[in-house]
Amino acid sequence: MTDDAEGPASVTHEPAARRAVATPDSDPTRPHGAAPDYRAVFAALSAPKVLLATDLTVLDVNDAYLDMLEVPARALVGRPLNDGFDFSPEDRERVDRVVASLRRVLQTGRIELLEPLRIDVPGRRPGEWVEHHWLMTNIPVFDASGRVTALLHRAEDVTDIVQTSQRAAVDKRIGLDAAVVDHAMHMGSSVGRFQESLDRERRAALQLQDSILTPPAQPAGLRIDVRYRPASRDMHVGGDWYDAFEQSCGCTFVVVGDVVGHDIRAAAAMGQLRGVMRGLAYDSVESPAAILDRTERAAGGLGVEAVATVAAARIGLPGPTAERTLTWVSAGHPPPALVRSDGSVDLLWARNDRLLGLGAGDVRADHTTLLRPGDTLLLYTDGLVERRDVPLRAGLDHLPGIVEEVVRSSPDDLLDALLARLVPRTREDDVALVSVEVLAPDGPTS
Repeated sequence: MTDDAEGPASVTHEPAARRAVATPDSDPTRPHGAAPDYRAVFAALSAPKVLLATDLTVLDVNDAYLDMLEVPARALVGRPLNDGFDFSPEDRERVDRVVASLRRVLQTGRIELLEPLRIDVPGRRPGEWVEHHWLMTNIPVFDASGRVTALLHRAEDVTDIVQTSQRAAVDKRIGLDAAVVDHAMHMGSSVGRFQESLDRERRAALQLQDSILTPPAQPAGLRIDVRYRPASRDMHVGGDWYDAFEQSCGCTFVVVGDVVGHDIRAAAAMGQLRGVMRGLAYDSVESPAAILDRTERAAGGLGVEAVATVAAARIGLPGPTAERTLTWVSAGHPPPALVRSDGSVDLLWARNDRLLGLGAGDVRADHTTLLRPGDTLLLYTDGLVERRDVPLRAGLDHLPGIVEEVVRSSPDDLLDALLARLVPRTREDDVALVSVEVLAPDGPTS
């Protein structure tokens, strides 16, 4: 977030580049034996940026950010992101949206781009608010193990562009000269083309994010956690997906799937397939296998060309002893893992039906078991266990033992710990994970 009172023009600060600590010359293979000073690079970037800890405390800011707010670094570093900033009451919902986006990026590991948001800053007179619009991007920072350990928040003041476009739109409606309006809207042809291109890319990314990987539901008595790690660092979209939502009957439906491909076309097909499935499942009392069969027929009839592996499960309402019935189906997908309350882990091996999208065939089969308080269901895509040098079956054979070790060492951090243990930073495939823990009637079991 980037809100602060407009400070006096005389406010100065020591440039972050001069605050940087030089990195030791530790790599003799580098030119002149000098390693890059990445903090100095960060300070020199022209776009305003803030580096945040996982608790949203400010770790560092670059010069462009300080120049934009006209505040010294000591006013921000070491403090919570929004500490000390004053917001108009009308902007609170938009401020909360930015914080929620940062928390989602921390959870999912995906870049989020926010449409231009109006968040005003205090004026020089008491009670005065000055209109400002911000273009924001929230970016995960991974460590060597693939865990999100920091967040990079980019915020640019686009007030002039937004206000000029708004004025031009009004002028056009009241019939002013088209050439004048065009000049005002674009603020010069090069700026206009850049802004239009940026807007198109941002809209496409936002539409994909909004339609594909929404936050999971949190039904009473269950704790659902999700993670997504894309193979592509550039697009941050791919063919893997997760979903977790409450059905109209009160049951909980969870899915992971993997559409063939890792590009934006796979992501688009995946988004269509996911939408069809959740639409059919929401108001249905049918089993997961029947829902997959209906999804396949509907997708084929609607022209959705996608082939995917899918694991889908329905978790029933609690019984008298808080046990829940788990019903699942696997369409060419790795088996779910069940972590029992005592820390033991079993793969739910069962009949593996044909992939989704391959056309007519035998009716898919459901499988059932019981979930007890303290049990955790784990659904995942094959990117968690399969490597070029490790066959899928070998990875599955080792998975229960690894999950048991992770549960013993990191019981409250299962998904992040699994990603750190199993998924290399230079991954070859997308990874989607969903965990569903059955809570004890009086609260968490862990």
